[in-house]
Amino acid sequence: MIRILSLACSVVVFSSALAVAEDDRQVLEIEIDASIDQVWDAFTTTAGLKSWAAPLADVDFKIGGKWRANYNAQGKLGDANTIENTILSYDPQRMLSIRPTRFPQGFPFVEAARKTWTVFYFSPVTKARTKVRLVGLGYTDDQQSQQLRAFFAQGNKFSLTKLAQALVQDEAKK
Repeated sequence: MIRILSLACSVVVFSSALAVAEDDRQVLEIEIDASIDQVWDAFTTTAGLKSWAAPLADVDFKIGGKWRANYNAQGKLGDANTIENTILSYDPQRMLSIRPTRFPQGFPFVEAARKTWTVFYFSPVTKARTKVRLVGLGYTDDQQSQQLRAFFAQGNKFSLTKLAQALVQDEAKK
């Protein structure tokens, strides 16, 4: 019980930086009790992505490669519910940028989302703790973009929490 409580207490340290009105960025930071290698693998390998992002996922890790996920475990990658991001750039174990290029059926913010991209920054805090900084870019003042921004404010926080939990659980199994 004490181990579970200590894991729960050490999983996540979150901070949200609220961007000023003129700034179109959305920033979210988290510190995770996992090494930079573990965090990088969680973003850049199929097994890593499946461990936290979605039950169905794969990564073709290269510039122009696809980062795909499907939250429906009974579905299949490539079906109407698949989300696809294209890898724009990366600096190993420091930065990864992606742009959404395919949206699940019925997603209400497609036009606004086509104008956005996300940059993940990774930095070691200690050998066993890593800071992940997510910066969402491309938001505008129009209504759909602002609705998308609010949608991602919640969704990104949820996803990064799942990432932290998956990595801590993985470490606890060792």
